[in-house]
Amino acid sequence: MPTYSVNAINVGSFNLGEADKIITLFSAERGLIRAVAKGARKPGSKIAGRAELLAVNKLLLANGRSLDIITQAEGIESFKGIRNDLTRLSYGLYYAELTCHFGQGLGQEAQLYFELLVNALRQLSVSQENAAYLCLTFQLSLLHLVGLKPELESCLICRRRLLDYDLSIFHHDLGGAICNTCFSSDVSPKQLRRQNLRLAESSAVNITGEMPDKQLSSFFTYLTPLVWKKLILASTAFPVDKTANPVNAQNNDLIEKAIQAARHLLETYIEHRAGKKMKSLGLI
Repeated sequence: MPTYSVNAINVGSFNLGEADKIITLFSAERGLIRAVAKGARKPGSKIAGRAELLAVNKLLLANGRSLDIITQAEGIESFKGIRNDLTRLSYGLYYAELTCHFGQGLGQEAQLYFELLVNALRQLSVSQENAAYLCLTFQLSLLHLVGLKPELESCLICRRRLLDYDLSIFHHDLGGAICNTCFSSDVSPKQLRRQNLRLAESSAVNITGEMPDKQLSSFFTYLTPLVWKKLILASTAFPVDKTANPVNAQNNDLIEKAIQAARHLLETYIEHRAGKKMKSLGLI
């Protein structure tokens, strides 16, 4: 039986029979793979630990008729810091779910995405940085890699550079921010409304289950200067500057709320692009 080796991370699994598991792997060499881990649910099994979600392994797989079979597994990294923190584990599972959806058909980009995912999980495991902010940087990096990175620096309509006093909305279908001047003009809102109606009418089931004429605002989110700045900062993958302003409880609370709002905005955008809800978000 022909075999091949890969470096892969476990991003999904479900039980097979009484003792086995089918594992969804994302590999640097072949992208997404589904393979059987025989005996992974047996107590004391050597492969049990290697079959856990978010574990990185060097694997030897044998080609099967319908699914390949894991014949050897050597652990590389397990991200203990994530497993000891429920919040960070929830974010890790969200990363895994995003990988299962957006990791398909990456081809030559698989190596880059594998490195991105492993580095993001490593940061989530060892960094003291805000987990929601780390999630922002991962979301934006993923969107950039798959060609869906939103426009955050220039208005999508007039193409002028955005300034914090002229922000209006983030449009989820158009994929970026729109300035207040364009959104408040006589033409732009009509164009957006027509676009939203077309999208709502073409969907068999819309997000809220309401009639299309009640769905007009679901494709954009109002954007505040602080939320916008957090998105810009995360898109450059720079750490949060904790010394830029005097530290006090009020500042910390505002920053935390802005980071969470930015994360929710990107979650909505990603789900809109994916055409599905991400189940793992219910854990965060």
